[in-house]
Amino acid sequence: MACAGLLAGMLVSPAGGAARTAAQGVTDDEIEIVVLVADLTQLRAQGFNLPAKLSTERLLQQWTYFAEQAGKINGRRIKITGVGWNPLDVTSFDSICARATQDTKPFLVAVNSGYRQDSIGCITVDNNTPFFSGDPAYAALQEASGKNLVTLAPPAEALAKTTAQVAGKQDLVPDSAKIGILSANSVALKAAGDTLERELKKQKLDVVQKIELNTLQGDNAATNREAAASVETLKASGADTVFVLPGFTSTAGFFQEVKRTGADFDIFLVDTAAAACTQFGASRTPVEAAGAPCVTTWDTRALPTADGVKEDSEFEAECREQWEDNFGDRTTPGVPAGDLVINGVTLGEDMTPNPCTMMSLLIPAIKKAGRNLTWAKVHRNLMKTTSAPGAYMSDGKGGFADGKPYFANDVHLQRLTVATASTPKDANGTYNGCPQPTNCFIPQLVDGREWFPIVE
Repeated sequence: MACAGLLAGMLVSPAGGAARTAAQGVTDDEIEIVVLVADLTQLRAQGFNLPAKLSTERLLQQWTYFAEQAGKINGRRIKITGVGWNPLDVTSFDSICARATQDTKPFLVAVNSGYRQDSIGCITVDNNTPFFSGDPAYAALQEASGKNLVTLAPPAEALAKTTAQVAGKQDLVPDSAKIGILSANSVALKAAGDTLERELKKQKLDVVQKIELNTLQGDNAATNREAAASVETLKASGADTVFVLPGFTSTAGFFQEVKRTGADFDIFLVDTAAAACTQFGASRTPVEAAGAPCVTTWDTRALPTADGVKEDSEFEAECREQWEDNFGDRTTPGVPAGDLVINGVTLGEDMTPNPCTMMSLLIPAIKKAGRNLTWAKVHRNLMKTTSAPGAYMSDGKGGFADGKPYFANDVHLQRLTVATASTPKDANGTYNGCPQPTNCFIPQLVDGREWFPIVE
């Protein structure tokens, strides 16, 4: 059975997440890893005009390169098998869970970003298969999954709590604020929204309204109509400050209605949605969201001073070199996936950092596990990786520990800034502070600091 009982509500039984002892997905010659990707080939078949570099094959190649570079690990090679979900069909998450765990039976399932959080338990609990994700999880899912779930990003509740503390304790929200929360009914976002509300109230801040959008209906147009309608409800409650948790695909209607009606809200983004506050997400945000701050573990190439473009760390430079070797393309820091064409000049897309970070953690953990390979050994080795470099996140470093199955250690405050092809390059070599002429998040200094520890 693929997903019994998980889509209806909160996970309740941790027993399904017990770590597997048999070496499923391991033969004498191979270690099979299923990588979940958005099926962009299917989107093209449905008439969507996507840039040539946005392809299912290219998404998978990001992983197969690192597998090939690793060569034989204790006599075995890593085999990458791709399984794609339809971004326009939420029911596809159920079918690919079965394909990824039952039809294939891999050693591990991995995803860069974008897989529906509410469907992860189908993999980790119902089908007892390890899962490594670049996105956040949430506490109930982590508890139910046990050692089967490892992430780069911290849990949604920790991000919500940290956002509340940074906003409140750093006086980014005045004591007199009337706060509204725009959340959702999916399990992860509801948990984060409830945590945010509790934490803001602990700081004696006045939460006057919380709205949960119906993101479970699988209809973005309908969800955006709800989001737009929430503006009047929030105004009627007296809210002057609104924390927004769902991603931009669900809340574009909210930002557009705020702009249309002139609603005088101070808006904070809460980074609980996949890639919402990354440099890649920024390029696809509604322009009406310009100026919104976000507390996030993800980094950009923008500098708080807007004085030029941030240099790669040593690890990021290695990831960039590997990307360019893999695809034979030149990358441009700050350019979203699919390239950017400005006045006939093509700026090559930036590297995607998560696969590089994830494979740099996973491959040594597999190697240390020895020939008698089990996930329990790999998981134990990961949790012993207490300090390691990370690309485009957490001040360039992170680590795992017992009771901390996520990699990131730190967050910072960023602000969404609009730049377009017509934005001129300034004297500092940036475009309205952005590394390239496209929307970006610009880090902000708070009391002279850029990075803050995650609060659990």
